[in-house]
Amino acid sequence: MKKCLIVCNGSLTGKLLNKFTNGKLRSQYKIISCDGASDFLHKHKVIPDYIIGDLDSIGTKTFKYFKGKHVKIKKVARQDQNDLEKALRFALSKDFKSINIIGFVGKRFDHTINNLSILKKFYRKADIAVYDSSFEIKFIKKSISFQCIIGDIVSLIPLPKASGITTQGLKYPLKNESLEYGVKEGALNESNNANVSIGFSKGTLLLIKETHL
Repeated sequence: MKKCLIVCNGSLTGKLLNKFTNGKLRSQYKIISCDGASDFLHKHKVIPDYIIGDLDSIGTKTFKYFKGKHVKIKKVARQDQNDLEKALRFALSKDFKSINIIGFVGKRFDHTINNLSILKKFYRKADIAVYDSSFEIKFIKKSISFQCIIGDIVSLIPLPKASGITTQGLKYPLKNESLEYGVKEGALNESNNANVSIGFSKGTLLLIKETHL
């Protein structure tokens, strides 16, 4: 399966980046940098395969450096799409089936909410997951099973509704239940088994779970 890592210009740490690019891991991913995130990559000596965006945020020195390293730089000037959407569309056009995203949480709240909307727009087209230092975030395609450590936080957020939800391996199980944003969410549940499974019949459901990369 073709894999890529999209690096957004949000909250980033070298430790998180290192989890995807250290040693042999670097060869497993093509790296797509969103415009200004390229300065972060330059600082941490990681060379992306692509730089995507309207190129209004990338530093001049960074641009020249990566151009000299033959990084493919693609300017997309459309103002109705932010850099994450441009990067996702590009990744899908290159037939990447596994897409990991870091730097997703923006430096402003409206950026983060907008990125969540974009994630919802594209999640059915590939296996797309967002990572920060502690959590994995992804929309569920009807069902999912995963292994975890007992006591891990597992939150289910309907956006805006999801019904027929049944879970196994959670401290507070759901059995053919409904959740609705602003009415009833499934936040801050936790695993009581090393194996967790979640399924639902209708709607849209966001999974936020602890990760141990």
